Amino acid sequence: MKSFLRALRWAFIVILILLAGLLAGAHWFDFRQSDADIAEEFRDEPVKPVVHRYRVGDRTIRYIEAARPGSDSLPVVLFVHGAPSSLSFFEDFFKDTTLLNRARLVAVDRPGYGYSDFGRVETSVVRQARILQPLIERYKKAPFLMVVGSSYGGSVSARLAMNNPNVIDHVVFVSSALGPGLERTYPISYLVDAPPLRWIVPPLLRLANDEKLAHRQALEEILPDWPKITAGVTFLHGQRDDLVFPTNVAFGRSHLVNARAKEFLLPENRHDIVFYKRDYVTEILLNVLSEPSRPEAPTKSGKKEYMTVK
Repeated sequence: MKSFLRALRWAFIVILILLAGLLAGAHWFDFRQSDADIAEEFRDEPVKPVVHRYRVGDRTIRYIEAARPGSDSLPVVLFVHGAPSSLSFFEDFFKDTTLLNRARLVAVDRPGYGYSDFGRVETSVVRQARILQPLIERYKKAPFLMVVGSSYGGSVSARLAMNNPNVIDHVVFVSSALGPGLERTYPISYLVDAPPLRWIVPPLLRLANDEKLAHRQALEEILPDWPKITAGVTFLHGQRDDLVFPTNVAFGRSHLVNARAKEFLLPENRHDIVFYKRDYVTEILLNVLSEPSRPEAPTKSGKKEYMTVK
């Protein structure tokens, strides 16, 4: 019995040490790149992103734009990341010469992430969209404006589309959290929301956790405005996604009463599509850009166009 208790005590100590190490490492690893890091990352690339900033009230937002010379007449693709993350999540798209030949690419650090007031959380999807609205204003004269939202970024992208029905032409929801409660919340999320664990959780994880715990209410707030979306919509979701459930696609379809939509369901993927299916995502973006006209609204019967890839 004494040997068992001794082994149990040592196992507990080892777990504490590992946990402390993980937390310490997370404090240093914050999923973001400085302006200098971005310049170094793209030093040998033919098209180098330009870093920009703007202010909304007391908020400072950073974004990058990559465009070939003389591409002002090309469509614009705006990427909105999830959590925990930053605009660097999409950096491989900015190295894709085929995509750069077809569009100007833009990615933004959402409020509180990257270098957009890092650590200062904003849990309201409505307010986040309001803070990102200047980007829509900047590119609203583009011949075609597409917004690509990943995970939590899909929630913000949905709100942007609601606010700009005659400006945003297409929205691509990648593994997006759209329906209230249609995502997994682990018990530890509630534990680290209160002291003393909250005091030691790294800022990046605390940001994501704050958004997670407020997400149902944030999505309920925008629930009445789904009929305002008139842009074309593409859903891309992994059928094995156990973090943001595939039922978000069905939710979105049922609430898009004034927009045509297509869905692409990947049977082998979880919440990892951007990492493991980047070429596939790029192909979908290129397909949308190849037919850049605004889709017709649904017929009076409410019939929409869907496609499921098995």
